[in-house]
Amino acid sequence: MLRILVAFWIVVVPISGFGSDPQLLKKESSWNWPDSQRLMQQVQGYLDGKLVGDELQQAKLIASNANSSNGVGLLDILLATTAKGEPAIATLKLLIDAPFTPESNSKIDAQLSSILANGSIPAWLKTDLQLICCRYQVHHELFDEALQRLQPLSQETSSDPATWLFCMAICQHHLMQRGSCLETLDKLLERETELPTRYAITARLMQADIKPLKEDSLDEIARLMNDVERRLALGRTGKTVRDKEQSIVDKLDKMIDKLEQQQQQQQQQQKQQQKNAGNPKGQKAKPGEKPMDDSEIAGTKGPGDVDQKNIGDGNGWGNLPPAQRTEALQNITKDLPSHYREVIEAYFKRLASSQP
Repeated sequence: MLRILVAFWIVVVPISGFGSDPQLLKKESSWNWPDSQRLMQQVQGYLDGKLVGDELQQAKLIASNANSSNGVGLLDILLATTAKGEPAIATLKLLIDAPFTPESNSKIDAQLSSILANGSIPAWLKTDLQLICCRYQVHHELFDEALQRLQPLSQETSSDPATWLFCMAICQHHLMQRGSCLETLDKLLERETELPTRYAITARLMQADIKPLKEDSLDEIARLMNDVERRLALGRTGKTVRDKEQSIVDKLDKMIDKLEQQQQQQQQQQKQQQKNAGNPKGQKAKPGEKPMDDSEIAGTKGPGDVDQKNIGDGNGWGNLPPAQRTEALQNITKDLPSHYREVIEAYFKRLASSQP
């Protein structure tokens, strides 16, 4: 009866905090979306002292669109609104929107450094501007530069933590930082259902791609080659590229040595199997004696003696009278050359002398 009552209570009576919201049964995420309304209030407060009239109204109109944004998209709104009130940010926006050239990143980096040194720009805005520049670098495959700038940034203070995690994961994936990449992707996918589709699908693909990666594998070598090719396409020929090229050579040498060792082991096993096939009874060679290969010609020599066989003494070859013995030898050797006669005669003499 007690079990029935407990079961009835679990099914019928909702547990406090869970019955009305099944999503709470899931693992709680370690990060949260920012308060977009609070952020835009900060932006408007910042622009109030910089813009007036129509410009201020336009900026506030753009900021109002953030009310429907859930993290992703806030960066673009933030850049568009603050660029109207700060010339330095406007210049940065122009550089980001311009077509990419080999000099683009250095120009953007210099402009960003000038903004970070500007004491009139608040700290929360500087963090988001750095994240915007990191996103630009990731888009143009400048993964080393993006990762270097992303690491000291605080995800919690960013207006778009999903973009911070996504950019970090892409950099770690391309630079083959397997463990760190998987940790970042796991964290990003804690809110998978709330992410933009492009973020969620790409994160799953990266996760499936880098998870089976093994050190010193052909897959790793191929990725290193692609990374070197990317760096060379960007005009990078410094120490980092040379070190990666040397790493590729070392890993290929290591792989070749391993394959050669495997081939030698296979050859030894095949040779051993052939020897075992030539000695089916498993007989071992005598100490100091090497078994002959099947195709080897024996070079041993001996006196030519063989075990004596009992051929019987019915005709008494050794006891024949001299006349009959001479006649018999002549009959045997009559069709043979003369020098064979002496050999045959010696054989029969030896046979006669061995009779008991």
